Amino acid sequence: RFYEKVQALHQDPEASVDNPLLAFSLIKRLHSDWPNIIYSDEATRNTQGTGKMLGLVSPLSPRQSQEVVGRGWRSRRIDGTVEHGLARGVFQRAGHPPLYNPGRRAALSADDCFHVGKVAYDTGDYYHSIAWLEEAVSLFRLSYGSWNVEDRSSLEDALDHLAFSYFMAGNISHALSLSMEFLRYDPSNQRVSRNVAKYKKLLEMGTGARDRWDWQGCHGPPPPLLSPLHALLGPFPPQPAPEQLLHLSCSYETNSSPYLLLQPAKKEMVRSQPYVALYHDFITDAEAETIKGLAGPWLQRSVVASGEKQQKAEYRISKSAWLKDTADPVVRALDRRMAALTGLDLRPPYAEYLQVVNYGLGGHYEPHFDHATSMKSPLYRMKSGNRIATIMIYLSAVEAGGSTAFIYANFSVPVVKNAALFWWNLRRNGNGDGDTLHAGCPVLAGDKWVANKWIHEHGQEFRRPCSADPQD
Repeated sequence: RFYEKVQALHQDPEASVDNPLLAFSLIKRLHSDWPNIIYSDEATRNTQGTGKMLGLVSPLSPRQSQEVVGRGWRSRRIDGTVEHGLARGVFQRAGHPPLYNPGRRAALSADDCFHVGKVAYDTGDYYHSIAWLEEAVSLFRLSYGSWNVEDRSSLEDALDHLAFSYFMAGNISHALSLSMEFLRYDPSNQRVSRNVAKYKKLLEMGTGARDRWDWQGCHGPPPPLLSPLHALLGPFPPQPAPEQLLHLSCSYETNSSPYLLLQPAKKEMVRSQPYVALYHDFITDAEAETIKGLAGPWLQRSVVASGEKQQKAEYRISKSAWLKDTADPVVRALDRRMAALTGLDLRPPYAEYLQVVNYGLGGHYEPHFDHATSMKSPLYRMKSGNRIATIMIYLSAVEAGGSTAFIYANFSVPVVKNAALFWWNLRRNGNGDGDTLHAGCPVLAGDKWVANKWIHEHGQEFRRPCSADPQD
């Protein structure tokens, strides 16, 4: 049965990885479903036949490593960019043509939806666990009573987790009704029975009683209600006023640099506050491939600044590498081009080395500032001040997702291959610009490569002087 299912899904090998839902299903089958079959009671009763089969395919099974688990988590990140219909293979549409239209339609099973929701549940992200567990409950109800050897979860599991998710979101009455439904399938479950009694008592006590909940014996501890991303994303500010849009234009720029006289930069003003400009055709295809090739062997999990240290974080899922200007003539030429474009001094230590970043399926970077917001930040170890500006070069195209979203300013810039995005992180008075809070949206389909150049404030005193207005 398992073989027939896999064979049917992989009739078109290219489509099997083109669709992120199929890619997620592939990872889940190899990581979870296949071991579940190997160690099932049925497999144990058929030891001899199973042994022969294992001799053929066991070497192909992946190790249950952190990387595989991480891919499942990154796939869950996609749900922030698509509609509830994702579970049925329908991707979010943004006008015409559709945002993403894979060559092959695929849907997630009840077990798939449960495990995606369970990851959100385990991290305290009840905002997303409710949506996914609701989908799992609906699908499990349709097939209740039928046996599926690949499923590691059940309707009871989904109801149990969904009830507690609703409770943590403050909907005690719905948590009660779901728990009552659970008890119809498993009336002997004492823990859920205790939860039902406590839900009823809380409803009798009225609103606000949830904070006085006795956590002894309930399903799990109460982490934060919403992830940091959702706390930052809402509510959005209003759209920019028409007079702000009047300053937006496209032009050829030389920035008074001889380097740009024969080939001026193609500048598109994206927003005047914060100042964000997109320079089209900033690099060539050959240069982009060279940079990716140089960085490839050195890619490691990206880190973020945390106090006085740098560490890995779940809110930045990518791999990165650093390239010195001595790594290749292409990197050196790129540094000269960026200096000519910005008019800033990019010589060490006034700018950091080129950081090349790769975001795979579901790769993202939640809202953050590029400049340091604390004097204890490791950015100050260069002793060249804070990050005054950012240049981000898109080294690849992306089929869907991957936009750079400026959260407070309420706009986003899509991935434009070979273009460079530039913005000032600091105001002329040296203070950080709060409007530069930005995020790398999850990659829905494809592979996103960018190269970042962070420029520091020391060495730029006469290139970007202070304003006469101390508030500027």
